[in-house]
This record gives sequence, structure tokens and C-alpha cells, in this order.
Amino acid sequence: MSQFSNQDTHECDSSSSRRESTVSASTVSSVSTSILYQSPLTSPGSGSRKQSWQLYDDVVRLNLNPFMTVYFVKNGQLFKLRYTHIDLCKEPTGALKCLELGGGVGQQTPFVHTFLQTRLPVPHLEHPKQSSEYPLRVSFLEHQTVQAAHVVFTTQLSYKFENWEDCVQFQENLLASKLIFIAGMAEAKSKGRGEECISQNLRILRAQNGKRVMLFFANSQRHELKRYVSIPLNCVGNVKPPKKPGRPVVMELQPNFEILTQMRNLSILFLDDDG
Repeated sequence: MSQFSNQDTHECDSSSSRRESTVSASTVSSVSTSILYQSPLTSPGSGSRKQSWQLYDDVVRLNLNPFMTVYFVKNGQLFKLRYTHIDLCKEPTGALKCLELGGGVGQQTPFVHTFLQTRLPVPHLEHPKQSSEYPLRVSFLEHQTVQAAHVVFTTQLSYKFENWEDCVQFQENLLASKLIFIAGMAEAKSKGRGEECISQNLRILRAQNGKRVMLFFANSQRHELKRYVSIPLNCVGNVKPPKKPGRPVVMELQPNFEILTQMRNLSILFLDDDG
């Protein structure tokens, strides 16, 4: 594996069983809620429609501390809604099929984030980690399919968490991997491709099979190359630490894949020394 696409194939752990809903005192904008969740003009019996989690045998609930906020656009209007838990609905194979957000006050139906493709989107951290300040807002590079008030549409979507632990759990479930390291990068360059990225995060993930990879978003590359890059740690050869503060770390890359042959090495200037 040499490169993540904007949507990458992952499966999620099936480590928890379905749990009861959590009562929350979270609040949402009454104006936004009334517009989005208007009483639908549907035939009798439509209110008995099953929720997404009722269609799956394996549901893992993430109880949030104390809530998270979802941002999306519908009909040209920005919505900002709070929820207290996320149900991760999976197929018997363990493949994640949708996220169902619940626990929001004044909301008549759950908010559902559906994954129609076999590849799950990479959760993108909008801000680089700096010292003890962790990025808490997760977005996606492509439009996502969601359902609100029984209406399905595609939109730019982002999640804002209130603490790092919840944000980590969310990432790990979408990536089907354990997040074992994160550091903010001021910039990263490769010998073969030049500037790879600026103001991004370097994440190291450990998959269920034990394999570890480095993951970062190459936002400095052109068009089709502006995407997530994944480098297996066993493809990293010699690592040269900086001789002076403020200098980059240089990693020699083994040419096991085409992209690694192109890059040849990776030079990273971190935002802080402790990563």
C-alpha cells in the first residue's frame, strides 16, 4: 500500500454491543432545528420507519463527553446541531455502513451519515496539533451522504468534538486502526516531489494486524496528487534526527512502491519538539 485515496478501505472493530441511549441536556439552535425538522407531509404510518441502527446486528455506541457538534449545509443554509452519542452501525463482516447521531434536544429524527461505497473516507483534521493543543474538528475531503428529517442529500460535513479522547475514538473507528502518534508539521518535503505539505498533521496508525503506517495530507501537491499519503513504517530506512533545534527530521524511504520511488526521502519540520 503506497497511498490513501480520498476515500480509503477500512473496517471497524466490533468490540461493543448495542447500548441504551443517553439522556442529555445539550441544546441546539431552535431556529435551525425548526427549519430542518419541519413536520413532514407524509402518509400515515411513516413515523414507524425503523431507525438505521435497527437494520444492523452490530452497533457500537460512542457516548460523547459531553457532546459533539455537526456542521453541514442544506439549501444554502449552514446548520450546527449538537448530539450526545454516535451509533456506529456495521454489517456482520465488520464493515462500517453508517453513523447515526442521537441525543439532540428538539430533534425528531436522528442524523445519519451513510457510507455508500466500500471505501470509507479518511477523517481529516482541520488544524495541526501544536504543543498541548489538539485538533478537535474533523472534516472530509469529499461531499458526504447524510439523512436528516428523512431527507437524503450530499453535503460538506464536519464534526467538532469537545475533547481529544472522543475525537480519537471517532478517527480510530473510521480508520480501523489505533492512533499511536500525532504531531503537527510546519512543512514536509521530499527529494523527488518537492514540497509535500504545510500546516498538516502526521499520524501513525497501527492496524489490527499490527502493521504501522504514517499518514499525512499532501496539500502542497497539484490537483490529482493533493491527497492522503500513507507510508508503511517498514519502508522507512535511515532516520536522521536534527542536529540543531528548528531543523527537520530526514527519513530515507525504501523504493517499495511507486510513490516512495518518486519521493526518495521525506524531510519533516515539526511545529514543536515534543511532537
